[in-house]
Amino acid sequence: MADTGKKTILVTGGSGFIGTHLVEALLAEGHTVVNFDKKPPTLDAHAPYWTKADLMDAPAIAAVVAEHRPDVIYNLAAWASLAGDASLMLVNTVGVDHVIDAVGAIEGYSPVVLHVSTQMVAGPAQGSFDPEAFSADTVYGQTKVDSEKILRARAMDLDWVVFRPTNIWGPYHPSFAKSIWRYIGMGLYLHPEGDHSIRSYGYVGNVVSQMVNAIKVPLAEVRHKVFYVGDAPMDSSVWLDSFSVALRGKPVRRFPKGLLGAIARVGDLTASLKLPSPINSGRLKRMTSDFRTPVEPTFALLGAGPFSFDEGVANTVAWLKTNPTSSADH
Repeated sequence: MADTGKKTILVTGGSGFIGTHLVEALLAEGHTVVNFDKKPPTLDAHAPYWTKADLMDAPAIAAVVAEHRPDVIYNLAAWASLAGDASLMLVNTVGVDHVIDAVGAIEGYSPVVLHVSTQMVAGPAQGSFDPEAFSADTVYGQTKVDSEKILRARAMDLDWVVFRPTNIWGPYHPSFAKSIWRYIGMGLYLHPEGDHSIRSYGYVGNVVSQMVNAIKVPLAEVRHKVFYVGDAPMDSSVWLDSFSVALRGKPVRRFPKGLLGAIARVGDLTASLKLPSPINSGRLKRMTSDFRTPVEPTFALLGAGPFSFDEGVANTVAWLKTNPTSSADH
């Protein structure tokens, strides 16, 4: 896998947020790309590479794998949401089974499978990193725990890598344009006074660079390993203020934490009535809790990525200003 030759690469979920950027990066490097997704590409230029299909359809993924015999499979197809129950997220687990089955059905075939999980399979980094120390506290996180366990239970004879993206942001984000960036731009985002929680973010351009670099290094360096992909953990207030200054010329508004707590409790009630709310207790807790991830091994092997934080913000704000309601919606 360390050769620099062009490859045939299958990307499940290549029409989504990270998938769109990944397909773009792989095409730019001259690879043959097949985007396996039930939804059309976010970018019109990607239409020639799209196969309309659902990863829940086992015969469909088996047929595409048999037809193209990709050298590399990036598995990004997923249902990513903090809301909903596991029945809505079966693709996160069953989809992994279908990829494994599709590969195993071809005798002598051994692609590299790069599976995208999430930082939410475990809590913040504490001490040494144990890739099998799981502590998911959301349904989505648990489905991704299960997806990693499926790989270890069924595919130890295959060449696979697991990526755990941190809180990824950038152009085509599926929800930020209509939520946090919108609230920031309107001056409605409220942040607790004095809070400087350290959070793990990742500009999508850097994340994709790390994911692509994983197929350039010797296979032994990545085989059966887990990599957190993203940027170095940072003060969340810096991230927020940078977007606020870029969008409205001033930092985000600060409010006493006690007042925000009261507003969050009202949000809990609103949510219980199935009504939208910009903040609730769960969101306030996430806003004010440190969440560091062990990205140092990723940086050492796959790099930190080519974009500075300021470049990422500038690229994202430029997209927001030209596409204020656009997003990859899955």
